[in-house]
Amino acid sequence: MVAGDRFSDENGVRINRLGITDPQQLAQAETDSSLLRLQRLNLQGGIPGGRYDHAHLKQVHQKLFEGVYQWAGETRADREFQGHKPTYVTGFKETMTYAPYKEIEQRLNAIGQQLGQENYLKGLSEEKFAERAAYYLDQYNHTHAFRDGNGRTLQATFVQLGQEAGYQVDFARIDPATLNRARDLAIVRPHAPEEAAKNLLALKAMFEQVISPAPGLEAERRRDPSQARPLAALSPEMKAMDARRELEVTGYRVMDIVANMPGAGNYEKGVAVGKGVEATNLNPAAIQTHLAQFQQAAEKITKHPALQGPDARQDQTDARRFRVAAEQVQAFAVMKEAVAEKSPVRLNSHEEAQAVFKQAASQVAQTLREHGKGLDAARLLEVARHVERTPFISGLNRENVSKALNAADQLGLSGSREVEKLKHSVSIMEQAPSASERSAATLGARAVGGMER
Repeated sequence: MVAGDRFSDENGVRINRLGITDPQQLAQAETDSSLLRLQRLNLQGGIPGGRYDHAHLKQVHQKLFEGVYQWAGETRADREFQGHKPTYVTGFKETMTYAPYKEIEQRLNAIGQQLGQENYLKGLSEEKFAERAAYYLDQYNHTHAFRDGNGRTLQATFVQLGQEAGYQVDFARIDPATLNRARDLAIVRPHAPEEAAKNLLALKAMFEQVISPAPGLEAERRRDPSQARPLAALSPEMKAMDARRELEVTGYRVMDIVANMPGAGNYEKGVAVGKGVEATNLNPAAIQTHLAQFQQAAEKITKHPALQGPDARQDQTDARRFRVAAEQVQAFAVMKEAVAEKSPVRLNSHEEAQAVFKQAASQVAQTLREHGKGLDAARLLEVARHVERTPFISGLNRENVSKALNAADQLGLSGSREVEKLKHSVSIMEQAPSASERSAATLGARAVGGMER
């Protein structure tokens, strides 16, 4: 059982509508229900008007799994589930990490928008369709929007995408193990960015086995080259996502290399690299804290006398990739911060301040913990829990916020965007809500709860 998994009961069994407590029985019930729904959805042509974004995939998941799970259609973000998964697809143990749950919506929307720039793969030859479908399946798979059911959700999604581009996509033509292996290889990225296409070769080959031109004049029209769009440059969001993926896959390898080097303290240094990678994965702004540490780890590997020669070529490559990725992530973080600084924080109500405080407090607390300020972080999160219930800060809560802000100031974070959000939201919530806000809150309580208590 994964700690904090709110999709499961105390025994690790997924919460379900059927009252099943045996995991094998539940797996069978899920398969029986979802496969029938998958066939029906495919026959219907998928989600009408779907744009392959956050809303689209949520609808697909709900239609496939609502017969078994009350949380069908919820993403990992809805119950704050992160998680990771091991794989041995390269012959060595690798850690597959997925998108931070807080970013699932924005990432799915970015992928859907990028796909739209390619006219949803219309007008492509079979080979080109397979190539681009492999790219997008990998992007969706890494986002891994759902706690369970990602595979079938993506199958339904790509059946619809193929149909709308003039192709039949039949995943029954391949063994599931073939698909799983291809997806895992794309996730762990054994090849460097300059050979990125090699990471998708297995997925492309898989698609070449499962696609065929759909019959009929309409399908032929959809495949006509006039429908194709030039390969669009990646959006800034997609580029930033890709840099962080590269940091993750190489970072965990660097962690293992450093931790297993002979010499005092190397194990601890390796573990620290892993923690830094995880922190940066969840919050890219953390790269400002960990960049020097990452650069030193990469240099340690490239200069280590025992890691020279042909046998250590992969270690050397991973170290170089890691350093480049870290510097790219840092560059994107600086760009994002510069854009944010041009947009001053403006809050017009206690409700807005309440939402901003919760998000900023989480980020600032994480940074405080990373710098050994655990008590200040705990105090800040306790205030955040209070604010979630009541958008008003005074007394001990105000004092604890001040202590956390002082700790952040000691770490040189006083000018950061998240600290500024925290300060501005506090300045709003130090004042009692206006009569109109209290009235709106009362009406909202009546609408939601039926009876005010």
